[in-house]
Amino acid sequence: MPKSYSAFSIEDLIALGLIIEEESFFLEGSIVPVNPSSFLIEALERGKRRKLTTEKAKSEHIIAPILTEVEESNKGKFATFSGYKFNVDKALGLIGFCDFILTKEPKSPIIQSPVFCVVEAKNDNLGVGIAQCIAEMYAAQIFNAKKTNKSEIIYGATTFGFEWKFIQIEGKQVKIDTNIYYLNELPKLLGVLNYIVNQ
Repeated sequence: MPKSYSAFSIEDLIALGLIIEEESFFLEGSIVPVNPSSFLIEALERGKRRKLTTEKAKSEHIIAPILTEVEESNKGKFATFSGYKFNVDKALGLIGFCDFILTKEPKSPIIQSPVFCVVEAKNDNLGVGIAQCIAEMYAAQIFNAKKTNKSEIIYGATTFGFEWKFIQIEGKQVKIDTNIYYLNELPKLLGVLNYIVNQ
């Protein structure tokens, strides 16, 4: 077994019993575009003027402002944890740091169940982050089960800020969305994130 989330391959995940498929899983008409605030527009414009040559830079200047916007527009519904160690099962290799974890316990200073979404930042390639993101989502599923909270569907996203690909896991079934959501279609991207928060 791999020794951390970042070491997972799709083959490793299949060996854990996960069934992984590619398909569009957001029902037509379920995503309602959300107009960004002037604050987010300005934050992203400033972010784009930075040297976005690393995952950390993209996380700070592009991804974090978007997640903050969603959190602000859904006050009291969830909390975002950034760069937290999320060690769930060492024997399975489900340990390491997650870039962003979204949990439905907004007032807790630590990660508590239910975790309902994880976001994995990559430098410039969506595909590189897919296996790692699925491993983190699977860990979130186990984490929730240990805390006796059942989360029917857990979502994830791999992104380098300008492009986002979403994933969902329910039981052993993993679906990788065939669609890519782009920063230059920000209302649609915010609509997807808002949909996930409200599930």
